[in-house]
Amino acid sequence: MFYFLIFIVTFALTAILTGLIRKVALHFKIVDNPDSPAGSVAGGRKIHNRPIPLLGGLAIFLGYFSILLIFHKYFLIGNLHWSHLLGFTAGGLIIMIGGFLDDKYNLRPYQQIIFPLLAIAAVILGGVEIAKITNPFGGVIDLRTWFFISPLLIAVWLLGLMYTTKLLDGVDGLVSGVSAIGGVIIFLFTLTSRYYQPDIAFAACLLAAACFGFLIYNFNPAKIFLGEGGSLLLGYILGVLAIISGGKIAIALLIMGVPVLDVAWTILRRLYQGHNPFRFADKNHLHHRLLALGLSQKKTVLVFYALSLVFGLSGLFLQSRGKLFALIGLGGVMFIFILVFWRLDKRTVNGTLASVSRAAKPSLLLHVCCAPCATYISRERLAEKYNLTWYFYNSNLDSLEEYQRRLAAVKIVTKKYHWPLIIEPYNPQAWQKMIKGHENDVERGGRCQLCYRDRLTKTVQLAKQKKFDFFTTSLLVSPYKDTEAIKRISQGLAEQSPVKFLVSDFQADNGYQKSQALAKELGLYRQKFCGCVYSKLNSKLKK
Repeated sequence: MFYFLIFIVTFALTAILTGLIRKVALHFKIVDNPDSPAGSVAGGRKIHNRPIPLLGGLAIFLGYFSILLIFHKYFLIGNLHWSHLLGFTAGGLIIMIGGFLDDKYNLRPYQQIIFPLLAIAAVILGGVEIAKITNPFGGVIDLRTWFFISPLLIAVWLLGLMYTTKLLDGVDGLVSGVSAIGGVIIFLFTLTSRYYQPDIAFAACLLAAACFGFLIYNFNPAKIFLGEGGSLLLGYILGVLAIISGGKIAIALLIMGVPVLDVAWTILRRLYQGHNPFRFADKNHLHHRLLALGLSQKKTVLVFYALSLVFGLSGLFLQSRGKLFALIGLGGVMFIFILVFWRLDKRTVNGTLASVSRAAKPSLLLHVCCAPCATYISRERLAEKYNLTWYFYNSNLDSLEEYQRRLAAVKIVTKKYHWPLIIEPYNPQAWQKMIKGHENDVERGGRCQLCYRDRLTKTVQLAKQKKFDFFTTSLLVSPYKDTEAIKRISQGLAEQSPVKFLVSDFQADNGYQKSQALAKELGLYRQKFCGCVYSKLNSKLKK
């Protein structure tokens, strides 16, 4: 009855807090914007089509840790002490601070990882350790002989689980639901007569209740997202509970096995493709692949729920060696998933896959002003949904040297990502003739309007000739261009052509800043002026 009452209190408190925090996030515009405006053609990794409030993890943090601290005597009845509780709580608070900063200011990866590392340090300083681990072939392995082994294992384990839940957070209700199941499994496991630990059962009961309370708002269609802090927090709590329960790592792995293996496979796949696995993002996670096969968001999360429930419950009835075999079986399930999707991809490439796979991607001709502006949007937002071709036409550039430097960078990128490239010869005389009389126009004035129209007109003509479905331009990435004029000209040209203009806000979600960061990472040439001799002169005058 106590566990039932504490579950209801935590559930209700978290649900109320979630509703309140949702309003706060909307008020302060701390939201996750879609990759493109609702109804637009462009797409990306995000599958929602409207801004969704973030900071949902704060409701779980407040609901979970407030009850844990108020009823701390039920958590400290075993071998745990105040230092463990304070270290555990401090780590969660650090994660939430980092998550808020990331949700608000979109931190870079090297900045994001600081907070999980600090949270791990707080746990270790609080006295949490792994003294021994069970040998699946009998007996135990004592780790106290090597003082550095325990902190190292804790750091690797917690970091791995936190980033698993972080990367898993791509479908409504997926992470919160799997974490709720994890809480239930650990609760049941620690109430068995063989592994009786009422302190851990209490903490696990709170986790399940907090997740279910949040899931009311987070299940599809989601009204609020976990945010960076929330997705890390759930992995953190699960990881800490697995450690303080006496190293029940196997149980946590059975619950989170498929997501953990999916993350491991993702890292290996990206490394093999030559990408930085922690900076490069794609839509090849297992949940994305299930969605691509036609499963709804609800059916996709139910697949994950079922796997977590079945393998997690198996841990209740298996001894150490049996759990090892269950983990091997879990690896086999993941291998089957990988093999099936590999076969589907191969059949798609060979043109033999029909209704089982995604429909053939439409073709897109992207006018490219420069590699820095075009690379990020192509890799992160366009290549996944379109058969992409780059078109380099920039006779406005002030010199042949500048033209060649930009073209060289474009060739590096298209070769790296295997995108077709069409190059228009450099013809500055024709461009100078076209803008004659507008040499002294202000930036974004008449001269720029003529330049936009010239390049877009050539793009539409080529797209029509080559029978492309869509066209767009990387000019829309730069905040220094008149994006409304570019869209207006493009839409006007599209009305007179069978080729559609791909409407998208490429500057959304810090698109320009991310494009520059990616260009720097790839070592691409990044120019300091728009391109023509007049913009170069204006740039010098401003300096």
